[in-house]
This record gives sequence, structure tokens and C-alpha cells, in this order.
Amino acid sequence: MQKVRCKECNTELEVTTKFFCCGCPNMLTVTDDKVSANDLSKVVWSKSKNNIKSGGFLTNDDLKYQEERRKRKVRKLNFEIR
Repeated sequence: MQKVRCKECNTELEVTTKFFCCGCPNMLTVTDDKVSANDLSKVVWSKSKNNIKSGGFLTNDDLKYQEERRKRKVRKLNFEIR
């Protein structure tokens, strides 16, 4: 579960599908995965270990395919206009 904490009033809100607000002058609001506040420097976003992915997203085959694709040339077609 992901949590967001307001540094101004020290309230901690969980990120869920419902709308939550801390109520202090910073007005930290949480809706789904969207977090907003008057001053985002006063907001701490803490992630749980379940949501952190380790390692790269692309496999070696994917990287090789992308390199080969990058080296392809653009073929220009000539059309005869009547």
C-alpha cells in the first residue's frame, strides 16, 4: 500500500480509489493515484516494497531488436503523377 504524508500537519493518507484530504492549509488531496497540494515540497510519498520493481524493463532480445531497427534506412518511393 502506498502512503502520502503531509509535513505541515503530519497526517498520513493511503492511496486508494476514494477521495481523501488532510484539511490543513496545504490542502493535500489524494484521488486514485493522483496527489495534489498547494505546496508539493511539503509532501512525502512513501512506497511499499511490493510496488518497487527491480531490474530493467527490456530483455537482451528487445534491446538487440531496437538496435537493429534503429539502423534501418528509410525507403523513398517515387510515384509517377499523371
